[in-house]
Amino acid sequence: MKKLAYKLLIVAFAVIFLSSCSGNSPETIRIGVLEGPSAVSFIQLIDKPTVLDGQKVEIILKNEPQQIQAMMMQGELDFAILPTVMAANLYNKGVQYHMVACPIWGTLYILTNSNAHKITELKNKTISVFGQSSTSDVLLQRMIQKYKVSNVRIDYTLSTNSDIAQALRLKKIKFAVVSEPLVSKLLARDSSIHCVSKLTCEEFLLNSDKNIFVQTAFLVSDRFITLKPTLVSRVCELYSKSCNFINEQPEKAAKLLIKHKIASDSGLAKQTISLCNINYVGSFAIEEEINSYLQIFYNFNPKSIGGKLPDKDFIFTPNPHSDKLK
Repeated sequence: MKKLAYKLLIVAFAVIFLSSCSGNSPETIRIGVLEGPSAVSFIQLIDKPTVLDGQKVEIILKNEPQQIQAMMMQGELDFAILPTVMAANLYNKGVQYHMVACPIWGTLYILTNSNAHKITELKNKTISVFGQSSTSDVLLQRMIQKYKVSNVRIDYTLSTNSDIAQALRLKKIKFAVVSEPLVSKLLARDSSIHCVSKLTCEEFLLNSDKNIFVQTAFLVSDRFITLKPTLVSRVCELYSKSCNFINEQPEKAAKLLIKHKIASDSGLAKQTISLCNINYVGSFAIEEEINSYLQIFYNFNPKSIGGKLPDKDFIFTPNPHSDKLK
């Protein structure tokens, strides 16, 4: 009996010790980030893990938006990066994440390994695009309509950016919409591949010089806003600094891209930075641009953003008393 009591006492002390340790260990702020331009924009935080108020900031890299989407739907992420169109779609379906900023302003390019150099030369051609009703699909179709290019076939067989890039490099396809950083890699590795055109919205806000191509959304969960409101601004500030670092110190940023195998050499890394169009802007400051951008997709195919424009709560407005970014 004494031996049993002694063992039980040891177990009890172990439980108390472990509980104490877990209470002192930092909680985790989980950020879901897509490989590609989003990972480039986060490179400073990827390279140097950060702790905020005792909570570790964990960057979770995924190669497809659907993987980030699944984690959001399961409530596994505090912050996330997604195409703005997909973010609006999820919000309209009740997934409570709010757009806090736009960090990426257009990374899609029409590439070819043929002799074509103009949009008008896409006549009677087949173009590979990843995702029907996706950002690349809708904007490509609008561009084709604007330039009145006839008999263009859009092929959705290849479902990822990587698959399309590989098929273009292997000459299995001739035309494709590709996103950075694979654009830079293709151009560097194969001299027969060149850019026909950047894929854009082909318009600006109220005929001004305000770009509305808010391609990517940085999102924060409703739960995190409620439970840790003061930390929202801190995370946003960290991310904003990482985006600024990319543009203000491209030499150092290029070295980090090489270190983390996003680029293979300095020249490629610098080209990637240039083509990623990184510029962190709080969503509260570009509400009109976001709505105008989403209106394009609603007009083209309402289902692409969940059947309606998201309500005003989709865009996160920081508290001016606690947010240093305001």
